[in-house]
Amino acid sequence: MLRIPTSTDNPQPLVVPVNREVPKEPVTAENPVKSGKRRRKKPDGTGDQSWEHTPTSSRGRRGEQRRMRMMLICGSLLFLVIVAGVMVSLLGQKARVVAPPLDKPPAAPAGETVKALPTDAELVSEAEPLARKFLHATTVEGILPLVRNPEVAESRIRRFYPGGKIDAPGLSGFNSGAGLVTRGSLHSFPVQTRDHREMVLAFVETPQGLRIDWESWVGWSDMPWEEFISTKPVTSHVFRVVLTPVEYYNFGFSDDLKWQSYRLESPDNEHAVYGYVERNSPLYVQIRPDADGLKVSLTLALKFPPDAKSGNQVEIERFVCNGWVEEGATP
Repeated sequence: MLRIPTSTDNPQPLVVPVNREVPKEPVTAENPVKSGKRRRKKPDGTGDQSWEHTPTSSRGRRGEQRRMRMMLICGSLLFLVIVAGVMVSLLGQKARVVAPPLDKPPAAPAGETVKALPTDAELVSEAEPLARKFLHATTVEGILPLVRNPEVAESRIRRFYPGGKIDAPGLSGFNSGAGLVTRGSLHSFPVQTRDHREMVLAFVETPQGLRIDWESWVGWSDMPWEEFISTKPVTSHVFRVVLTPVEYYNFGFSDDLKWQSYRLESPDNEHAVYGYVERNSPLYVQIRPDADGLKVSLTLALKFPPDAKSGNQVEIERFVCNGWVEEGATP
């Protein structure tokens, strides 16, 4: 109920609250009405839809760093593989350039000339006259100019032909069937004597030209076979033999686990002994034939064991050479 104040009342002043609302701008074409909904404020830069401004979490950054490290490691390994391949290729090319082909002789040093290898026809034309003179000679003096190492061979030839007379076999055929065989400076030709024996005559290249290897022609040994077998020397002597593997173990060579046995036959087929070599030794490897039962011509040093109980069992003390011709100095 309203009461009219009197003069004694002290009424409260009437206060009109101040309206602090920002006056609204008039709606015009330049200022259209905005929606009353408030947009959530986006972080800075989200207005651009570029991946460069997309925020990344710490876990994502770590994964990206691992991927970058793996890419760097793989790239480094690939680079090393490529470099290694290039180096191997270059080294292989260098080796192929430096190494001469197998079918060509190595280049001669500067200032030196390479001696051309003789053809078969040239060898035949040089060797046949020497063979004819040699096989028709009847004296030691007649063959000395034709043999290799005459200063060494002369004493052997004179001992082999007592009195200096030679029963010349003659020559009826030379290099029949084109049977020339060459091994280094050695050249051997098949020959046929007047009594139709088929033999081999060896020639060796020397500074004086081709010369005949007399030792291989006669099957020379530094001790006669008869003397060797009868005296049983314990020091070694050089023999030219035909070797054949056999199974014969007896007396001091009865242990077939220790020894390998061979039949050793003289060039004239008049004498034979059994020779032994320790299995699996370097000497065993040197003289072993390529196939079982195969006969091979070898030059060997032989000796009897001390207190030998048999006259036909010897020890093979040394390998001299394959065949009956030693290239270089005559044994």
